[in-house]
Amino acid sequence: MATDRTRWYTDVLEAALETKLLTEQDLLAHMTPSVLAKALPKDVLVRMFESALTSGSMSPKAVVQAATPQLLAEHVAPEVVWQCIAAAAEGAGISERESGKLKDEPNAREFLRRGLVSALASGVMTAKDVVEYIDASVIGHLPDTLTTKLLEAALGAGKLDPQLVVDTLGTEAIAKHAPTSAVWSCFVKAGDGWRISSREIIAEPPPPRPGTLEVMDDDVASVLVDLEDSGAFDPKLIEKPRAIEDFGKQKPKPGPTKRPV
Repeated sequence: MATDRTRWYTDVLEAALETKLLTEQDLLAHMTPSVLAKALPKDVLVRMFESALTSGSMSPKAVVQAATPQLLAEHVAPEVVWQCIAAAAEGAGISERESGKLKDEPNAREFLRRGLVSALASGVMTAKDVVEYIDASVIGHLPDTLTTKLLEAALGAGKLDPQLVVDTLGTEAIAKHAPTSAVWSCFVKAGDGWRISSREIIAEPPPPRPGTLEVMDDDVASVLVDLEDSGAFDPKLIEKPRAIEDFGKQKPKPGPTKRPV
C-alpha cells in the first residue's frame, strides 16, 4: 500500500529519470537483480520476463518499464530507493555547497522544484522544514524582486512565519534561486524519514530485573529434563505441607538413633 513517503519517492524517481539526472542503469546499480527478485511481486517479474522473451532482449530500460518508479518505491526497501535519489543529486552536483558545480543547472533545478512540490503536497515536508534551511541568510540573498515581495506580504500580514515565506516566494522561485545544497538539505530531512518508520524499528526486549533468572525458551525443556533426572520431582523427596497453625513452631529435632542390641 502506498504511503505519503512512497508517493514522494515515486515523484522524485520519475523527476530524476525525466530530467536525465538518473538513468535506468544508475537505478539498477543500487536495485540489483537480487534486490528486485526479492522485493518485486511475482506478477511484475512475470511481465518483465514475458516482455524480454517476446522481444528477445533484456535491458535496464526494459526492466524499469516493467518495474515502474511507483512499483520500485512501494516494494524496494526505502534505504535503497533513497540511495538512488542521493546518487542522482550527488552526480548532478546538487549537494555540493560550493556554487558553480552543477553539471546541468536547468534540469537540476527542475528536479528540485518537482521534489519540493511533491514533498509539500504529500506532507513529508512542511513549510517549517523548508525554512529550516531556506533561512534568513538565504532569503536575504534572493533577487530583490523576491525580497520586496516577501517584505510587502509580511508587513501586510503583520507577521512572518514559515508558511508565509513558502506561500509568498513559491516553490519555483525557491528551487530556481536558492543554493541547491540548501534545498537538498530539505530533501535529506524528508528522505531520511525511513530510518524512523515503524517497519524499520525493532523493539529491544527490556533487560531482566536484578535478582531474576533469565532462561531462554530453547533451554526450558532441557532444564526440566535435568530436574527430572536429578530426582527433584521425586514425591518421596517433597516435604508434606504443614498446617497453618504449625508455622512459626520449630520442628522437633530427631533424637539419637538407637542401635539394636
